[in-house]
Amino acid sequence: MDRRPLQSALREMHAVTVSRYSRIGLLLATILLTVSGPFGTFERFNVGQRLAYWAIMVVVSYLVGQGATAFFTELLRDRIAQKWPRALVAGVLAAVPVTLVVIAVESIATQRLDLALGFSLWLYVTIITLVLVVALVAVRDLMAETEARPPAAGTSAATPAEPPPILTRVPLPQRGALLALIVEDHYVDIVTDKGKTLVLMRLADAIRETGMVPGLQIHRSHWVAKDAVAKVHRSEGKLTLELRNGMRLPVSRSYLAAARDAGLA
Repeated sequence: MDRRPLQSALREMHAVTVSRYSRIGLLLATILLTVSGPFGTFERFNVGQRLAYWAIMVVVSYLVGQGATAFFTELLRDRIAQKWPRALVAGVLAAVPVTLVVIAVESIATQRLDLALGFSLWLYVTIITLVLVVALVAVRDLMAETEARPPAAGTSAATPAEPPPILTRVPLPQRGALLALIVEDHYVDIVTDKGKTLVLMRLADAIRETGMVPGLQIHRSHWVAKDAVAKVHRSEGKLTLELRNGMRLPVSRSYLAAARDAGLA
C-alpha cells in the first residue's frame, strides 16, 4: 500500500497548525466572518454563536481542504505528469470532503440537514478551493524560483545555490539552514535555524534528503549538520553536542567513532 498520499496530507495539515502565518490568517478570517455575518448567519446567530460557528467552519474546512489537496496531489502524481492540471484536478476532488464538512457544521448549528443545497454548495466550495490551490501553487513556485536564483555578484560563493531536498518539506516560515534531524515516534523533527517542523517519515529517508549538507548520524534518533555544532560537552565519559540554536544532543557509543572521525569528539 502506497502511504505517500496519506503522509503528504498529514504533513500538510501539521504544517498549517504550526505555521504562525496560517494561524494568524485563520484568526483574521474568523473575526471578519463573525463581524460581517454572511450567508444569513448575522440574522440567525448572536455574536457568540457566530464566533463559534465561523471558528469551527474556518479551521476545520481549511485543515481538511489542505490535507485533501495534498492527498489527491500526491495520489495523482504518477497519473498526471503536468503540475497545473494535477493541481486543478486535486482541488476539484478536495472540494468534496470540504463540502461534507460545511454541510456537517451547518447541520449541527441549525439542527437540520438540508441535502438539497449539496450540489450548489459543492460548486461554491469548488470555486473557493481552486482559487486557493492556484494561489498556493503560484506562491510556492515564486518562492522556489527565488531560492534557486544564483547569488548576485559580490555575495559569497560558498552559499549553496540549491537547498537540500529535505527543506522542501518545511513550511516557508521555518525554512532555513538545516541544523539537525530528530526522531519523534514515527515522525522526524526537521530543525533549522528558523524553527522546527514535524514530518511523517523515516530517519534514514530524511538523511538521504539532506543532500550536500555535511553531517553525520550521532544517535539512532539524531542526525546533525557539522556546521551546526557550536560546542562539544564531555561529562563522565559521555559526549553531548550543543548546536548553535542552544539545543543539546547526545552522541551514543555506537556513533562515537564517527563523531571522532568528523572532528567532533
